[in-house]
Amino acid sequence: MNSRRTTSKAWLVGTLASVLAAGCATAPAPSTVAAAKPAAAPAPAQAAASADRSRRVFATMKTNSSTEQGAFIDGFAYSEKAGDASFGKVAVTSGVARVTGTIWPQKGSTWGGIGFTVGASSGGEPIDVSAFKTLTLELAASAPTSLRIRVVGDEKAIRDGGCYPIVLQPVTPELREYSISLAQFASESYCGANARTIAATSVAVSAVEVADAKVGGGKRDVDFQVGRITLGR
Repeated sequence: MNSRRTTSKAWLVGTLASVLAAGCATAPAPSTVAAAKPAAAPAPAQAAASADRSRRVFATMKTNSSTEQGAFIDGFAYSEKAGDASFGKVAVTSGVARVTGTIWPQKGSTWGGIGFTVGASSGGEPIDVSAFKTLTLELAASAPTSLRIRVVGDEKAIRDGGCYPIVLQPVTPELREYSISLAQFASESYCGANARTIAATSVAVSAVEVADAKVGGGKRDVDFQVGRITLGR
């Protein structure tokens, strides 16, 4: 009798040990479960990709009179009376163009300015930006002033007449980004029938122009900066 009970106990202990061993062998290893957690969340990268699709870099300035996108950059002067505005130079450092010149209305000009033009494409062909809603520019000036931003189309006569739409943007000596709704752009009042709306212009944009167009009573040195230009949806 005693030997039977001893045998039964030994069999029961052995069976329980086998069951426990089998259960441990089939349970997932803790390290396997932990390793699966980080692989399941790529949300930040997806958000960054979505943000990139919502904007377009129009121009990043280079030192060789062009942009990284292959388009031209150039400076100019204009005035009502010849010689009342003189262009200095464009110097690019660390992706920012510094534009200088002088406005001195000795001959009585009532309008004039120093400007900077950035082309839209490497081949000089106009581009369609009608899908975008904002124009963002990095801007600064040596003293607080307002810079005139113009979106330029592909009609030479309208461009020469200054009748593509503009916005006046106040700036400070600190280089910073200014985001401007394209809906704010409008042609100047003198244009009359030659005025172009931003809607009509945006389907064939050839350049963006930035100018200091303030004419005062005396000589004034012009010094402003233009950095990266982007379009946003």
